[in-house]
Amino acid sequence: MENRISAINNLLDIDVGDVRLVGIYGMGGMGKTTLAKEIYNQLCPHFGKSCSFLRDVRETAKTVGLVKLQEQLLSDISNSTVAHNIRYDDDGIKAIEGTICNKKVLVVLDDVDDGNQIRKLIGRTFLYPGTRILVTTRDSGVLNIRGLKYKFKPYELERLSDEHALQLFSKHAFDDGSPLEGYETLSKDIVHTTGGLPLALQAIGALLFGQKKKKIWEEMRQKLNKTLNKDVWEQLKISYDALEPNQQHIFLDIACFFIDQKKTNLIYGWEEFGFSPEEAIDVLIKRCMIKVVGYLDDKRFWMHDQFIDLGRAIAKKEGTRLWDKADIICELSSKEKKQKVQALCFRERCYWDVPCRTVTAKQIKRFPNLQFLWLSSVNLQGDFASCLSKLKWFYLWHHTGGNDDQALMLTNLHLENVVLLHTYGYEWTEDAIKSLIKEATKLKILIIESCRLSHGTPIFSKHLVLEKLSFLRCSSLKKISCSIRKLRWLTYLEFEHCKALEKLPEQIGGLKNLQHLSFGDCQSLRGLPDSVGELKNLQHLSFGDCQSLRGLPDSVGELKNLQHLSFRYCPSLRGLPDSVSKLDSLTDLHLEDYSKIRKLLKLPDSVSKLDSLTELHLDDCNKIQELPELPKSLATLRLASSSLQSIPDVSNLTNLVELLLSDGQIPGGRSNITQSCDLSWIGRLFKLRKLELCLLNVRATSIEWGSLSLLEELRLDGLDLQKLKQLPSSLRVLKLRWTQVKQVELDGLPNLEELIIGRCERLARISVTSSLNKLRDVLVFNCPKLVELQFHGVLKSMESLDNSDNESLERLVCLSEEELGCNELQAPELTDGWRRVSLVSSSLKMLRELDLSSFPGPQEIQFVSTVEALEMFSVSDCSSLKRLGGLSNLKNLNNLSIWSCPTLQVVEGIDKLERLEYLGIDDCRSVERIFESSSSKIPKECKIQIHDLGQLPSSGDQGSFITWECYRQMILKAQTQVADSTIETTFPEIGDPLLEQPDDGEEDNDDNKDDGRQDVDDEDGDEDNEDDGKDDDDNDKVREDHENDDGEDDEVGNVHSSRGCSPVCSEDQDDDDDDDNDDEDDEGNNSHEVLQSSHGTPPVHFVSDSDENNDVDKDGDDDGDGDNDGDEDRKRTRMRKRKRGMMKKLRRSHLAGIHKFIPWTMMKRRKARGEGDSMATTRKRMRLMMKKPNRR
Repeated sequence: MENRISAINNLLDIDVGDVRLVGIYGMGGMGKTTLAKEIYNQLCPHFGKSCSFLRDVRETAKTVGLVKLQEQLLSDISNSTVAHNIRYDDDGIKAIEGTICNKKVLVVLDDVDDGNQIRKLIGRTFLYPGTRILVTTRDSGVLNIRGLKYKFKPYELERLSDEHALQLFSKHAFDDGSPLEGYETLSKDIVHTTGGLPLALQAIGALLFGQKKKKIWEEMRQKLNKTLNKDVWEQLKISYDALEPNQQHIFLDIACFFIDQKKTNLIYGWEEFGFSPEEAIDVLIKRCMIKVVGYLDDKRFWMHDQFIDLGRAIAKKEGTRLWDKADIICELSSKEKKQKVQALCFRERCYWDVPCRTVTAKQIKRFPNLQFLWLSSVNLQGDFASCLSKLKWFYLWHHTGGNDDQALMLTNLHLENVVLLHTYGYEWTEDAIKSLIKEATKLKILIIESCRLSHGTPIFSKHLVLEKLSFLRCSSLKKISCSIRKLRWLTYLEFEHCKALEKLPEQIGGLKNLQHLSFGDCQSLRGLPDSVGELKNLQHLSFGDCQSLRGLPDSVGELKNLQHLSFRYCPSLRGLPDSVSKLDSLTDLHLEDYSKIRKLLKLPDSVSKLDSLTELHLDDCNKIQELPELPKSLATLRLASSSLQSIPDVSNLTNLVELLLSDGQIPGGRSNITQSCDLSWIGRLFKLRKLELCLLNVRATSIEWGSLSLLEELRLDGLDLQKLKQLPSSLRVLKLRWTQVKQVELDGLPNLEELIIGRCERLARISVTSSLNKLRDVLVFNCPKLVELQFHGVLKSMESLDNSDNESLERLVCLSEEELGCNELQAPELTDGWRRVSLVSSSLKMLRELDLSSFPGPQEIQFVSTVEALEMFSVSDCSSLKRLGGLSNLKNLNNLSIWSCPTLQVVEGIDKLERLEYLGIDDCRSVERIFESSSSKIPKECKIQIHDLGQLPSSGDQGSFITWECYRQMILKAQTQVADSTIETTFPEIGDPLLEQPDDGEEDNDDNKDDGRQDVDDEDGDEDNEDDGKDDDDNDKVREDHENDDGEDDEVGNVHSSRGCSPVCSEDQDDDDDDDNDDEDDEGNNSHEVLQSSHGTPPVHFVSDSDENNDVDKDGDDDGDGDNDGDEDRKRTRMRKRKRGMMKKLRRSHLAGIHKFIPWTMMKRRKARGEGDSMATTRKRMRLMMKKPNRR
């Protein structure tokens, strides 16, 4: 997992200011979503509130539509109310494009199965610099979207190798990296039956954890062997069958209803059923059947889609749960009672022009045992007095896609047993509050979301057991009822997007058990009452985007149990009270985005007294000029301020594990640091594992890097750094940007995995030695003076080499240990201004990905030997590239992309790629031939996306793909159409009686019509001649040649050969000539003679006169005795009609005939080179030839 996360973070590289799109692809069960969530959680702090994770795009688009996802995206990354006014997806695209082009965002699209989904969720226009888009999909073809301004960097999540699969299984089965002694064979057999699928490996391994009896292992192996050729469900169901009944119940609930729902909200409901939910959830987690993701109190359920499908299949068979809309509509229309149904979830979305579905009390009464009910966008009608008496969970949503909130008007709806109530999108009238809330005395969780509270909050006098209260997106909420003091068991209180809320009542201090209090986007909130100091059990207090918040009362110092205090995007905050020094339990203090604060120039000195403080985040606090004394307990310090006048010496913080110091400047700017800086004290922070120094033009030569023996990640930006030396051997990640270094020589770094060097304007040479035997990913970009890049030794673990926008790079050398002492060294080089690129297998044996983009120089790329491990090769924007050869040597290549290479003419070896899974080629219009469809070894199921490739057909719409088998048929069909338009005919001897005019005159009429057409075409031809004065003279010469024709057919052939056209097979030879040349005719396939011009025009097929004679003789009387004269006359008549039809068709379709002789594209190229005749001359020449025989 760590290696994969690191590789994708390298592709995303948030420290670079460009736009990056990364796509993770692989089959189901590989862990794509898990990986994306982990990366998202890591990167979120760098994007503030401009982050969005859209889960399960495929399923959501299918059930409720993309508009729902567009609204969620806009709601996540902006405060605009436009998110609630989207009518159609086109409106959503415009709103999204108008937002993300003005700010950098982090967006994750999970489980995408259509390129149009990506287009409609991120737009098609400009993205703000720094934006990062991450997509997960099972289909890599989805990532290739034509019309999208940016290209995706693909990352394939592959099946695990046998070695890694065994390690993963052992980790879950033995809690170790290898099997226990005596279990090796059993473990390998089980791993083999799972096919290397991580999900199955985790589930089966977790199920066997702690089992020492080999008999149980043998039984498991036998069960798996029975499922070897079946669906993966059969393997996963083994884990389900091993659960206790209450654990199975909770598993099915999560699979059917609670994906991405908060864990804390559901615990209460399961407890009401008499279950032990915490224990059951723990078992499901240990057996890898579910995960709980998120942080703090926002922990939500996640389940792999394979387990979701399995759970829903089981639930559907049982008939106790309904979640499919079609099934529910069918059941509601039925008149029978559904005694077995205990849970019903009907989610639908109303649009402007589509009315909401009506559900009556009579229909609900048919489900007397309902304990869980989720109704979305329905109108409830009738008297519910005798309904829902057993109901414990009630979700009542009104999602209308932009319509006004609907008044909540219910009659006799009694919720006396409900423990969880979540309402969304209604207007709460006073009567509705009384009807819905008043009698719900067992409520433990109340969530009011996107509701209009015209009469304030409910009165809480009867809800004495309420533990969690949330007001989300209630924009009209201004005041809180004083009765809130009676909620003595309340532990969680949150206000999110309540923009009109100005203050809390003093009675808030009565919440003695409150542990969590948070405010997000409460723009009118100015402060907290003094009574907040009475919240003795409060552990978490956070403010985000509270524009009017000025400060906290001094009583906040009485919060002895407070552990987390956070302020993000609070521009009016004037400072922290000195009483914060009394917060003995405070461990995390976050102060971010202080750029608009004018009065806060430093932290209070009392911060030094926070002896429990371990993390201090001061990101983008651009008014802080210096730091006070800080507590020695700090393990993480992040300071970024453009107002820094000196670099603080924090050498006394000997417990620091992570340190970021930044002056907030970019190259070309001016740093406010005026004092000379001595950074030698950094060498005394011996516990550092991560160090980031982003300081413009600050000298860093005095740092003793070697003393940082635990350092794993080093980032140096903007420093005045002449040379790197004696870096610690523990280093795993090295990033250099905007430094003044001229040469980078890396040696003695056996643990280095990632190397990123970019925008170093003076860098001329990079040298990497054989000691970097774990180096996996190398990225070198925007180094304009870089001339040479050397890899000395075998880079055994190399997976990715990305070398882009290095305009001066002339030489790339990769040397192996075996070659260092050889006299006949054949090292791969990029020489002579990048005109030729050659890659040899001995240089990069483990290279898996190679991306060559934006190189104006290279004219040829040649794989001269087998690069065994290369799986992905991409070449794009190489404006001078003419030849790409040796692809047949890439035996393991499965992904090939060739984009925007306008001069590329030759591509060799694609047909030999037996493992190719994806082929994308676009905007390579000069390629003349690329496929040999008849002998191709490309797999039939290979995904193809081809556009603007020479004369080859397009594979279809942009963003979609077809299989190679389908595309091969398209090629063959196109060739067949060309062949059909190429008329196979005979130019018979002048004066042939077969061409005499018919007696009935019918042919004359047709000929006259044809001649009329020719006259029109002649006029067109004259227009063509305006550009070339020589055309008329050439035409006159041709006409004169034909008029003076003495009957010798050689002149016809000479006319063609002299003009560079395909010569016509003469048919004037007599029978003696045919007899004399029998051998030659047989050798040259006389029946269908194929000739090709010296200029490479397509082969032309003609039928010789002997073919016609042979056909006649075959059935006729060839002895001349007249025995079959009648038959021969009939056959001659048929042949006469056949030849007349051919000539008539040839005259009518003279352009097709010309295409037969000389393709127009070839004539254009010859004319551009000054070779041969113009198109007009050639056209007239062909017309004369076609008319001549009829005149004779």
